[in-house]
Amino acid sequence: ENGCPWNEEACALAAIGGRLKVLKWARANGCPWDEDTCTYAARGGQLEVLKWLRENGCPWSVGTCAAAADGGHLDVLKWARENGAPWDEHTRRIAASFEGYVEA
Repeated sequence: ENGCPWNEEACALAAIGGRLKVLKWARANGCPWDEDTCTYAARGGQLEVLKWLRENGCPWSVGTCAAAADGGHLDVLKWARENGAPWDEHTRRIAASFEGYVEA
């Protein structure tokens, strides 16, 4: 009504900013999401948001781990990998550069 997009981008922007209340409200009111929502949460280092997204069925992709690694968010990367997030060779190389990161 007021020009704010009501699409996947709205959820992604709430996720990157750690706006969990906004994200919950958007979803309760029919706003769609996609794997970019998890990617944006990871890029913003928003671990609690990412956990909520996954608990509520939001899909993820290799972009989730890549965004966490590119942003230096080791805690997010570790959690994502421990919970089955896919990754690729580029992200493995970035993760290998983090002191103390060991893939189990």
